Amino acid sequence: MRVTVFFLTFVVALGGCAMSNRHGDGRSFDEAEIRAAERALEQALQALDPTTWVYSYTEDAVFVAPGAPAVQGRAALLQMARAMKPLSSVSIQPIRTEGSANLATVYGHASWVSGKPPDAGHVTKVRLIIVWRKEADGQWRVAQELLNAEPTGR
Repeated sequence: MRVTVFFLTFVVALGGCAMSNRHGDGRSFDEAEIRAAERALEQALQALDPTTWVYSYTEDAVFVAPGAPAVQGRAALLQMARAMKPLSSVSIQPIRTEGSANLATVYGHASWVSGKPPDAGHVTKVRLIIVWRKEADGQWRVAQELLNAEPTGR
């Protein structure tokens, strides 16, 4: 009897764990979709049009860079993008990803070079937390992003 109760408890617990990575409609959360969205964001950040990356963010996105106030909404992001130096060698390295339904959170590191060759400047390295939201059109977009400067010497 004890073995049966233990086994049933184990099976129910496993089932609950399996359900934690499922959408409300029964589809499994696909981490590969987030990796693809990250690659698309890297490319957009390096595009000739300095505003391309903004459309990888939701209309109500919140972006916080180290030592800067929060930038809220796509209009404010467009204004920020127009004032930025072009970027090159953009890299997002995820460390941990969790997702369910239409939200995913990524903790990781990122780096980029300010400017494009031959006028490339310094390399910036940050830690990041990105909250991705899958929108009605099926695209994953950044809803919230927080960057924290890497300690110097890293």
